[in-house]
Amino acid sequence: MTLTCTQLYTLYLDNENFNAVARRLYVDPSTSNSLVRATLAVQLQQAARDELLKTTQYIDVSALEAEADDAFEALSTLLGNNEHFFERSSPGLFDASVFAYTHLILDKGMGWKRNRLAELLQKHENLVQHRERLLKYF
Repeated sequence: MTLTCTQLYTLYLDNENFNAVARRLYVDPSTSNSLVRATLAVQLQQAARDELLKTTQYIDVSALEAEADDAFEALSTLLGNNEHFFERSSPGLFDASVFAYTHLILDKGMGWKRNRLAELLQKHENLVQHRERLLKYF
């Protein structure tokens, strides 16, 4: 849940990223009507805010980033020097789940304006290499 919360904040509540990524991917393609676009943008941001506030009284970006850093550290430790999680000879469901996060975080084509998650993730070379392996595998 930690990475999900941090990604919600990064994608929907960081205004620069929202305008560069979420608006481009989710809002603008949905309609050409500017009023509908504006309403949809507000609804998406409010839904993300509501989700984050389910577990806390206020959104603490530093705490979210620290939790994400801890999550990356745990994943890195779990992966260790193995090519895939749990020493599997080929990627499993857990590998795919981790890849779903790491790929979007590291994908420069997403157009992130601020990507603190990428900075945190890149401290763990084994997770970056895991993402690269899965990109080639699939």
